[in-house]
Amino acid sequence: MTRFTKLAAATVAMTFVLVVVGVVVRSTGSGLGCPEWPTCYGNWVPPFNDYHAIIEWSHRSTAAVVGTLVFALAIAAIAGYRRRGSVLWPALVGFVLVVFQAGLGKVTVESELSGDIVTAHLATAMALLALLVYVTIRSAHPARIGSAGGWDRLTAWMTVTAAAVYVLLLLGSHVTATGTALVFKDWPLMNGTPFPALDAGSAPHVIHRWAAVVVGLVLAAATVVAWRTRPRRPSVAGLSLLASALFVVQAVVGGLQVFTDLSAWSQILHLSLGAAIWVLLVAAAVIAHYAARLEVQPLATPEPERDAQVHPSPATPAGVNR
Repeated sequence: MTRFTKLAAATVAMTFVLVVVGVVVRSTGSGLGCPEWPTCYGNWVPPFNDYHAIIEWSHRSTAAVVGTLVFALAIAAIAGYRRRGSVLWPALVGFVLVVFQAGLGKVTVESELSGDIVTAHLATAMALLALLVYVTIRSAHPARIGSAGGWDRLTAWMTVTAAAVYVLLLLGSHVTATGTALVFKDWPLMNGTPFPALDAGSAPHVIHRWAAVVVGLVLAAATVVAWRTRPRRPSVAGLSLLASALFVVQAVVGGLQVFTDLSAWSQILHLSLGAAIWVLLVAAAVIAHYAARLEVQPLATPEPERDAQVHPSPATPAGVNR
């Protein structure tokens, strides 16, 4: 594993921590703990007698660390992978997303936690996580891989499942944003039925629960497909199996949110599990994609630590991507 890949992996881990801290902010009602941005009550240090301000400030501090890591990753990509577009451009887009996310954070405070802005904030965070996972995995693979065979059945299943989980995460955020999380007091039924009447006050919650069932079935099917290919791609099978197990736990925690009247711990655990499932499935999709390409046309080109060490041949063989 190169230093660049290690940096990318560390950035993924820290970004995941940032998501969890963001959930803590949201579940404890600390989103406006600091009434302005980027300072807090006019200072760069929050008042120590206000725990809401401290929690919000911890989120901003973690975001600053993530921003620094993503910036360092972008610089490292320019320095060492400037001829590798498959690594360089995602790393640069990641930095753009961090800047955009910081702007959304500012707007979130100024809009006094507008539901749409909060959901957009989460959507961007999940997109950044996925991009960083891709950069980590791609940089750990050979520099040149045959372009054929990348979109086989397993890759398609993993990609569709990851996309479905992403939509489910946003639907869950919309439930919180619309204040409909406790519109039903029972679970898994809704007022004693799986098909309650839809209206403006219940639709976000009902759609989220229905979507969770559909996504669970898709994930189960994808796991079966991955398990059948485990001799050739054991890591994909393992990742999808773990994601399925966490999905079951997440569904139970979703029910506990109802029974505990949205306790802070249940909210934190619910979204943290969702983010973990998202990361696992994105990783499974990327690994499946490149494993399929290597199976069709393996090219064991060593991964360079720095682009300056690479001396490309005058011509690139047909059908080979960087």
